[in-house]
Amino acid sequence: MSDNSSTPTRSASPPEHPASQLRPARSTPWPHAAWRTAALPCIAVLGIVLPLAFPSLIDQYLYEFRPIELIPIYATIWLILAAFALPVFLAAGLILKGLEASRRAALLRVRKIWCLVLAGTAVGIVIETLLYGTLLWLNTFKLDLGNPIGTTSMLLAIGLGVLIAITSRGRLAARRLSLVAFVGTALGALSIVSLPVFGWASLTPLPAPDPAPGAAKPSRPHIILLTIDALSAQHMSLYGASRPTTPSLDAFARAATVFDRAYSNGNFTTPGIASILTGTRPWTHRALQLPVWPREVTRHDSLPALLRASGYQMGYVSTNARAGAAAQGFGRDFQFARTDRTKDLTLCTDKLSSFLRYICAATEMPLIARAEGFADSVRGGPGSSHYDPRLATQPALAWLRRVDKSKPVFLWVHLFPPHSPYATPAPWVGRFDPSPDARNVASTEPAWNYLMSEVPSARAYTLEARYDESVAYVDHYVGEFLRQALQLLGNDTVVIVTADHGESFAHGYGAHTGPALYNEIIHIPLIIKLPGETTGKRSDVLAEQVDVAPTLAEIAGLTPPASWEGHSLLGACTAPSAAPSTAGREPDPPAFSMNFEQNPRFEALTTGSVAVIDGRWKLVHYMGRLHYPQMPALHDELYDLSTDPNERMNQAAGNPDEVRYLRGLIAEQLALHGKAVHGHE
Repeated sequence: MSDNSSTPTRSASPPEHPASQLRPARSTPWPHAAWRTAALPCIAVLGIVLPLAFPSLIDQYLYEFRPIELIPIYATIWLILAAFALPVFLAAGLILKGLEASRRAALLRVRKIWCLVLAGTAVGIVIETLLYGTLLWLNTFKLDLGNPIGTTSMLLAIGLGVLIAITSRGRLAARRLSLVAFVGTALGALSIVSLPVFGWASLTPLPAPDPAPGAAKPSRPHIILLTIDALSAQHMSLYGASRPTTPSLDAFARAATVFDRAYSNGNFTTPGIASILTGTRPWTHRALQLPVWPREVTRHDSLPALLRASGYQMGYVSTNARAGAAAQGFGRDFQFARTDRTKDLTLCTDKLSSFLRYICAATEMPLIARAEGFADSVRGGPGSSHYDPRLATQPALAWLRRVDKSKPVFLWVHLFPPHSPYATPAPWVGRFDPSPDARNVASTEPAWNYLMSEVPSARAYTLEARYDESVAYVDHYVGEFLRQALQLLGNDTVVIVTADHGESFAHGYGAHTGPALYNEIIHIPLIIKLPGETTGKRSDVLAEQVDVAPTLAEIAGLTPPASWEGHSLLGACTAPSAAPSTAGREPDPPAFSMNFEQNPRFEALTTGSVAVIDGRWKLVHYMGRLHYPQMPALHDELYDLSTDPNERMNQAAGNPDEVRYLRGLIAEQLALHGKAVHGHE
């Protein structure tokens, strides 16, 4: 019997797996094959999928940003995807390391399968991206093939990727693919250096200005600016709505001035809030699309900048990233902020906008939208209290309790309800429609724009009732907030309550945005309470959002910048209530509202819609080639608001002289403000 005890034995090597065949011949910076294999799906997304998918969004981004800004947008998307990919990479790598530590045959087979899954996932992700890009390209020929990319197609693509990874040729192709992915990932990482150049510095809070030596500051009132999202004046009992939707604001207005003819300058959040804060209309500030900032020149001369420079203590609470100071580029003008006071799960937040200027633009990437949707579904989605106004009012009141009230205070609070979805908690839900329909977040999202024309009348009725319940819901907490805020700040406080836009349920048109500029969307509340005011009155002075800034500037004793397009409403607030508001005054200047979301932001304004209100007449003028689902042929609309406030009868055909005159007003303003904007913004 031979003695083998002194003969050295070689331990059996584990069977070769795809990771060893996928790695390149030369050494790589990663120290272990497990980590290289674990990284395959991640670098496939960052180094191949993102470079392939990003070009499909370039046309859209060039409507909103300058070409040079594509670099920081790409960098922001890369950073977000890397943040999602990092835990996946670590988990996959740790699993592989754990399986490698075992010598059990069963676990070694599991390791081999796991390697195939990772390699197949990487290949499958690329396959699905190529399919998605091909469908997008074919749809440009108006083939209308839709977008079947989803969970099922993804699983099929991964399965196909696994089958490819099993074959020797497939492994060779995957190895080459991994090299391309690594290079693409590295180049994407380099783009991150552009982020500080394109926005971080401009978000740094500015220090409060030092007063001039020996200068005595005049007494200036505290200011509360309360903006309520998607609040249509026509749905408020304060403005004559049949349902008792706003009892708290009804009571508050008994000691304030209510403007019966106030209009938003845009029909969605970004242009509306920008008009309020900059005192300029959308054709000037150019916040024409959802994820953009107003132009730097308008932010430099804005109301927040003016108040901050004069010594106001600046604070805001954001419930909608589109309406937050940081997301609008005004973060540097505020010393206090409480942002994103909702329970929604989204990366487009005012808080992240403080660090990543292009975060909301990045969320337009389908990859990120899908990740957000998946995360929200895992979480269970928001409940009916996802827009609870107290999420905003409580931190706002907490700041007012501790702020130095011997110095003037400016507090801006934006409340999200009654914005869609119109889900409200008890006791508001069911108040105006007891039916069991449309009572949660998933079922109360409206059909947007012209798609509303396809909604059954019963469904439209219920949605409108749920919206009115949302109005009553926010009104209750508005009353609580204003009462406590005035107790904290005292009598020397001015309060302005208004909205960024309204909401539509008529004319076959749903929600807001798009080309429609019906009064239901652009007729907004405007309530101004001056310090010490105890007697309420109503004014029929024609007002716009751009009038808010000059009104507050005059109240604060400040000189408005010459660039502002609005005018102060203080005279209307102080006019004797017994005197007719039209007595002895010049005709009101016309008011303008507009939508240019399908017009490239910095180019000449040729595609969109503009409404002008002058006296009793309102004209809506449609321009260029508009593209919206189910959009009918659009022609100019003329309404006599004195006899037809619900805009049921288009009188354009019978009043050509009035149409010509009002179109001339629009043309005059577009000649001043509608030209292409050059230079860096």
